Amino acid sequence: MKIIARLLLCVFVLSASYCSRAPRNTRNTSSDAESTPQRVISLMPSLTEITYALGAEDKLVGVTNYCDYPPEVKTKKKAGDLISPNPERLLSLNPDLILLSSPTQGQLSVDLANAGFRIALFPDPADLKGVFAQIQSLADTLGYSNQGKALVDSLKSELAAIKSTESLSVYIEMSADPLMSIGSASYLTDALEHIGLYNVFADKSQGYPVVSAEQVLVRAPDVVLFLYPDAVRIASHRLGWSELPAAKKGLVFDLLPVDELLRPGPRLIHALAVTDSLIQAARVFDAR
Repeated sequence: MKIIARLLLCVFVLSASYCSRAPRNTRNTSSDAESTPQRVISLMPSLTEITYALGAEDKLVGVTNYCDYPPEVKTKKKAGDLISPNPERLLSLNPDLILLSSPTQGQLSVDLANAGFRIALFPDPADLKGVFAQIQSLADTLGYSNQGKALVDSLKSELAAIKSTESLSVYIEMSADPLMSIGSASYLTDALEHIGLYNVFADKSQGYPVVSAEQVLVRAPDVVLFLYPDAVRIASHRLGWSELPAAKKGLVFDLLPVDELLRPGPRLIHALAVTDSLIQAARVFDAR
């Protein structure tokens, strides 16, 4: 689990803050009058992963401190963090395009565009269709349209191969303080439905709503997925926790491919398959 818990919290809180802001000078298609970019900085780990999956990594001249996959990305120069990259480093890398994601980096995109940088702002996907669309959009932006189509087709085939026959309710916990889950605006709600997991907080319109322990008890999930470190120990002290159907049946999971689940990129489908396998194995064990 390489994504730091406090960084996650920062990203989700900032997402709520920037929903209403959008830069006027966004350019994110290769049909733009300017030439196909050759010197690209990616300021979002998921966009970095997509760029590598497309085979366009030679265009990357800089990435964030949090871009850690694939391992080869460690050789790329670092431009700083997600929200406040180093201005001097950005200038020295001389990019002809900077990749960003909204709403998390909405204000940053405005600032960079006003500073004269060419930026490409990709909206945070709300479902798997949006994940695939983002991959294709980035491929088009980089001049790798055919590779984008091939990658999306491959991921769709990989998704179709996951055979989950059960329908279970699931509670996903992003952090303990505040107690944060996911709602209908998160791509994870839709993604998990593809493996038979139905979010107990899907009625929440936000992407990452703050909930209460009492609400979790009332909604009595069949499965619990923790997406941060040391979560089982923390949750085990909550009043009534042991009475949850998920706790009684041993369907509480914290050793999950967290980075892959929390980055809407090429590894997401594999992460769904791994998650599904863990749940199915636990169910078989419980049936014994």
